[in-house]
Amino acid sequence: MKGNAHPYEAPSARCIMARGGLDSEIARLKHRDVRQRRRAIRVLFDTDMPRALEGFVPLLNDKDAWFRSKALEAHRKWAPKQGVESLRTLATHPWLDARRCAANLLGDFSQDTTEIAHLLIEDDDLTCARKAAEALLKGNQAAEFAVTFQTHTDSAIRRMAVLSKGATSEHRAAALHDENHGVCEAALQAVVDNGEMLSEESMKEILKRGLNTSPLLSSAVHNAGEVLVEIAEKADGQTLKALVKELRFQCDSLEDEAIKLLLKHELYVVIGRWMQGKKSEEIDALRWKIIGNDSVDVIERARFIERLIGRCGEKEIAEANRSFLAECSEELLRISAENLSTASTELGL
Repeated sequence: MKGNAHPYEAPSARCIMARGGLDSEIARLKHRDVRQRRRAIRVLFDTDMPRALEGFVPLLNDKDAWFRSKALEAHRKWAPKQGVESLRTLATHPWLDARRCAANLLGDFSQDTTEIAHLLIEDDDLTCARKAAEALLKGNQAAEFAVTFQTHTDSAIRRMAVLSKGATSEHRAAALHDENHGVCEAALQAVVDNGEMLSEESMKEILKRGLNTSPLLSSAVHNAGEVLVEIAEKADGQTLKALVKELRFQCDSLEDEAIKLLLKHELYVVIGRWMQGKKSEEIDALRWKIIGNDSVDVIERARFIERLIGRCGEKEIAEANRSFLAECSEELLRISAENLSTASTELGL
């Protein structure tokens, strides 16, 4: 050994051919001497010639766990280069690890894997079945399998089906009633992602089940029905923020049905945030009407005033605020109104 050369160097394909070829190395995998077999495995892995996979198939049945593990490693390394058919032995093998290996490799092929996935979809092992379902739902027959898996006993597969490209609007609507919350939530998100609207009845059921209400907002505002009121009454934090954002997207004026409904039910927390930044005679008149309404929570009324600070330089706002201050006796409201008045005065109003 010269210099710092390593005692073992990976042989090139040319070296293998010089020693008798790839078939010679594959044949050594059956050698009676375990050391020869191990060396053949090392050589074949290092030279990385996909055709070597055929020699590893018998090792799936080897008594030695190390050789079985190398057989699986060889399939992971070369099966995608050798074609889908190279998975058949794995997919039909009695050894669970072999079948799982096949299932996990389904997504690594550019070719259609439907035939092999068919072998695994009925497997008692859920890992195999779920990976097979995933592959089938991505294939050319996705629509057919989306229908088939709609009633599958495994909720994870039903969830995959409703989220797949093969799912229809009818499928998504039906899945909203699935007994499993995960499937129902997936269907709900799929409905939203596909720009579909939910009926009031579907949304009422979803609310009863206590599921996330955020995906309902678009339909709730669009329908302007009881569900919108129920959501608005309970909205806080991120839900309130998302609801106001959706109202701003869909509603431009006080004449929009959703806004009229919220006003009818005096849901001023939501309305106040929707109104923020909006300027018109009608909206300003409503704003001061709410501020002067003693039946509305005083803290919320104070917030209405505070949101006007940015408009303190407007004559109409300054005058309306002075008129309000002349009649207001509530301390919190007076503090907010006086702050607005001071800001207006500093600007010469």
